[in-house]
Amino acid sequence: MRILFIEDHPLKQAQIHKFINEKLGINSIVTKNSYISGLKELIRNFEDYDMLLLDISMPNYDISSEDSGGAWMPLAGKKILKEMYLRDIPTKAIVVTMHGSFDDGTKIAELDKELKDQFSENYIGYVFYSQINEEWQEKLSQLLNI
Repeated sequence: MRILFIEDHPLKQAQIHKFINEKLGINSIVTKNSYISGLKELIRNFEDYDMLLLDISMPNYDISSEDSGGAWMPLAGKKILKEMYLRDIPTKAIVVTMHGSFDDGTKIAELDKELKDQFSENYIGYVFYSQINEEWQEKLSQLLNI
């Protein structure tokens, strides 16, 4: 299984990579760190990926020593799902988030329902990631069907 992982948080990236590699035996993961870099990779190479792991909130551009990442995008993951819908990209997507609610006041349960309603061909569910417990691992395994 090849996975595209769009995520800007380094610790979250590392822990999810480690779990997917060591516990699930998947070592083909490409990571992008922002809305633009993730969307470009997905549009160019979607046929190379079996699954998209997608953060909801992320910077517009990759953060570097020369660039602050541009504007913060609180619902960037939703915008990526919309682009997938508009471009008929069939890749399945799992949202992996650390937030129970977002900057616009949307709660994760509301967002989950909205994503299922609007993007049912791609969106298969969400994982609530936490650094302090490992419940997310079971949920991610279930959604990946492993």
